[in-house]
Amino acid sequence: MQKKMEEVAVYIQEHVHHELTLNDLAQHFHYSPSHLSRTFKKEMGYSIKEYIEALKIKGSIDNLVMKSQNITSTALDSGYSSLTTFSTTFKRHTGLAPRNFIKDSTLSYRILQTFLSKKDVLIHREKNIETQNTLSFKLIYPEGYQPHISCVGLFQSRIPKGNPIIGAAMSQDLTHTFDNIPNGTYFLLACELLEDLSFKQNYVLDKNFRATLEASLTFTGDTQVHCELEMRRPIDSDPPITMNLPLLIKDALLDKVSVSFGNQSSN
Repeated sequence: MQKKMEEVAVYIQEHVHHELTLNDLAQHFHYSPSHLSRTFKKEMGYSIKEYIEALKIKGSIDNLVMKSQNITSTALDSGYSSLTTFSTTFKRHTGLAPRNFIKDSTLSYRILQTFLSKKDVLIHREKNIETQNTLSFKLIYPEGYQPHISCVGLFQSRIPKGNPIIGAAMSQDLTHTFDNIPNGTYFLLACELLEDLSFKQNYVLDKNFRATLEASLTFTGDTQVHCELEMRRPIDSDPPITMNLPLLIKDALLDKVSVSFGNQSSN
């Protein structure tokens, strides 16, 4: 059944600008609308509505970055008649309003390049709490491939939008352990940055190595998980990556510098 839902996902990608409805999809794949909606979310880890939204925002990032398109045209091309709705949705995915995306992303990219030159791990946490939950992971790239920056995070959806509940950016390192993970159910996702050192290819993330666990991970207070992630090139049914990874790394790096400076000042 998952393979069939992957076919649905590819079909949605190919027709995302045709204003597809659930009834259209159900009729095309010979399902009832309710059965298709329920099965798609169960197998893919996100709803059809969430998937279409992510595809539209991914397309808008493409237009802003690759085509230098203005915001109004980008919103309309992405299927949004309201600039307010488009800006709100765009910011929920990327962390930035469309009008700030290029300027702030350029600064993030410059800072990201400095992180590349040293072995380090930057951590982002949405919540600072103490638990006994841990997750140890190892990234496995194809033999002979030397990754630049690897990003790994726990998300509440299999679509990596917004910020992870906890995440790591790793330069010259492929193993790490998350500790103090908040209780809950999450999806583990990973991808690489800076394979191509150009600015554009680090915001239009459609060719970079990535990996995910098929099953979600549930943490209940004293859960310990160990896993390996086989990094691979994207396949047609993969959900788009709309979160702004360089922005998240920039903020984590600046926080780390701020903490180090504060510690030095107090000594």
